[in-house]
Amino acid sequence: MRISRKDLERQQRRTLLLDAAARVFGRKPFDEATMQEVATEAEIGMQGLYEHFPSKQDLYEQLMERRADMFRHLAEEALAGLTEPLDQLWALAHVYARQFREQPMLLPMFIRDRVNHDWGVQSRFGERLQGIYQDEIRRLRNILQAAIDRGAVRPLDPGFLAQLCMAGLEASMNFSHHHPEEEVTTCVTRAMDSLLCGVGARP
Repeated sequence: MRISRKDLERQQRRTLLLDAAARVFGRKPFDEATMQEVATEAEIGMQGLYEHFPSKQDLYEQLMERRADMFRHLAEEALAGLTEPLDQLWALAHVYARQFREQPMLLPMFIRDRVNHDWGVQSRFGERLQGIYQDEIRRLRNILQAAIDRGAVRPLDPGFLAQLCMAGLEASMNFSHHHPEEEVTTCVTRAMDSLLCGVGARP
């Protein structure tokens, strides 16, 4: 079915607004960013913005859903053909790190809402975003369970290992944020080495 010109223009305008929101939320936290800043960034009037997104919360949810969809797509591509669980773990870590490299301020927003969700505290995750997040955590746990089964990782609870993996990678990404010259691969390697080898002094 061919899309009408009017619908195409509406889709293009929506994409323009989401791109503008990503830049605004990428520069400052959710609570500090305003809808006016998003409209100004997109060079569109406030009425046009509210026609697509009735609130800042709705705009945030749809922005994060779009990024989650992108992550899922990139993850599927990165995992294609990989059979070893540790290779899969490295691939997912690279995708995750690259996702937030261009708009780093989106990461603390995501971390806060992820932690709130995991602890059962109210978060900004909408229903669909919760579903995507839970699917990806399940994927990560399954990879870690496969690594345990193959003797590549100590037999700890895969749910705990998934949280440890996320926390270690996010800590490395925070360090990398303060060292912008650092390559993504260096960031991921530091996190993965810390996870798999530990940080204790070696004899």
